[in-house]
Amino acid sequence: MFRRAIVASDFSKESIALVNTSGGLKEFGTAEILLLQFWGSLDVLGVDSFYKPTVFEDFEKNLQKQKAALEEQGFIVETRVLEGLSASQVNKIAIDENYSLISVGSDRHIFSSMANELIHNAERPTYIFKTANGKTAEGYGKREVSDGVADHVLFATDFSKNSEVAFNYLVEMIPLVKKKISLVHIQDEYRISPYLDSKIEEFNRIDSGRLEAMKKVLMDNGCPDVETVLKYGSPSSEILKSVKELSAQMVVMGSQGRGFVNEFFLGSVSHNIARQSPVHVLLIPAKRQ
Repeated sequence: MFRRAIVASDFSKESIALVNTSGGLKEFGTAEILLLQFWGSLDVLGVDSFYKPTVFEDFEKNLQKQKAALEEQGFIVETRVLEGLSASQVNKIAIDENYSLISVGSDRHIFSSMANELIHNAERPTYIFKTANGKTAEGYGKREVSDGVADHVLFATDFSKNSEVAFNYLVEMIPLVKKKISLVHIQDEYRISPYLDSKIEEFNRIDSGRLEAMKKVLMDNGCPDVETVLKYGSPSSEILKSVKELSAQMVVMGSQGRGFVNEFFLGSVSHNIARQSPVHVLLIPAKRQ
């Protein structure tokens, strides 16, 4: 599914945890990894030029240590150092060199600048690995291939064209889901109230039918179990509540929805989920022309 992946890494515990568990990427079909690190981030950290040669030596050791960890997990690994922290560079490499997935680590409470740049600009599916509360990077043991990416995947949809693209990826993921997929749609209170309140029953009927049609596709393609969830309220808040209520282990969704103008001014639902989700998130971007 994602044979060639980019792992965007740095010195953080989140990146080390991501590297230590990247064996899980094999379940996405990943065999080759480009391990990227960003030398320009030292300027952001205020490292004086006098100390850079010493720091760069440690930088190189860290890079090689992460490479060795990935190779231990069975990947073919190439390393590369970029001069700056720029999502456009990562996107260009992904497109020009045919990488199908970008992976980055982030704490569930403090969203890293690297992850933030990538989700706002990614032109390839982006996997955000979330570290668990109180767990050190070293606490994540090397992860070997098991029989799936998660017991329970939550798929959030707004029925947009991009959600259709993301749903196609979800269908491909069916063999990797051990137990269940939850299909979740939130009736957006901001769009409906107060002028369309009288239409809510009609909207629910139509969208329940859409969810059932999606469920049938998943079941027909061998998904072990599918549930549908239809709620009313703030999409970001209700999706995050659903992650906890349903005990989902991964969220999959499109990264650009129906309301481009609202997303531009208010921040997209998918980006809010990527930042605040307590579990890993796979964002599927809109198709680029």
